[in-house]
Amino acid sequence: MINIIKAEIKRLTKSKGFWFSLGLFIFIYALCIFMQNSAQTASTYATSPSAGEPGFYVSIDAVVKTLNTFATMFGHAFGTLILGIYLAIFVCNEYSSGYIKNIITLSHGRIANIISKMIIATIIDLMIIVISYAVAFILGNLIVTGFTIEPVNIIVKYAFIMFVMTLALLSLIIFVTVLLRNKIVGIIIILLISSGMLQSFLISFFDLIHMSFLSQYTLSSFFLNTALVSGNDYIKVIGISVFYAVVYMTSSVMIMSKRDI
Repeated sequence: MINIIKAEIKRLTKSKGFWFSLGLFIFIYALCIFMQNSAQTASTYATSPSAGEPGFYVSIDAVVKTLNTFATMFGHAFGTLILGIYLAIFVCNEYSSGYIKNIITLSHGRIANIISKMIIATIIDLMIIVISYAVAFILGNLIVTGFTIEPVNIIVKYAFIMFVMTLALLSLIIFVTVLLRNKIVGIIIILLISSGMLQSFLISFFDLIHMSFLSQYTLSSFFLNTALVSGNDYIKVIGISVFYAVVYMTSSVMIMSKRDI
């Protein structure tokens, strides 16, 4: 099992697509910070407080001058989208290249394959969080007038919330790609959930079956309202995200254990 995990990590680090995805994420994130700063320093800039709306923001109608706000509003969203797409491709390439057949013949190969994917997802997740804060810290200090850094406990809370949310979503991507062996479906799911665009449909669906309260417990809702999480919501978001991650990982193991490759 250890050898399989090592092989997967080596495959990740040697993948040009992985480094390209990281570079693309950093470029788009930095561009968002520059655009937001340019917009809010203009003499005609006006703010308009509003609830979170689905989509990916390159700038928002609010003054952004804090580390945590840059990380939650721009970094986390684009990082999850770009590297989530890469993960879907990474998993599906095992089937198209035939690499998976070499893995499952080894001792505990099927289970080890899913565990190694979760470790890859965790590595990707950590990189998203680190880059989200690192780029905001560097550019914030360089170009944003009045840039401030929240207390450490606030940063740690939001970083951990984003970590477990992203891990749950990446676990879903692994589950879907293992189930369907189709990267396109995985890419569509990562787009709809990380942008919050799926939430409108989920709200309508749960209203239809008279269980509207369930819409606030979806991953799409969590991603849409990341920056608004506070108070008792911390425990709710963390607990439910961990539950999703465990369910999707367990389901992936069950599928891999019983399926003919």
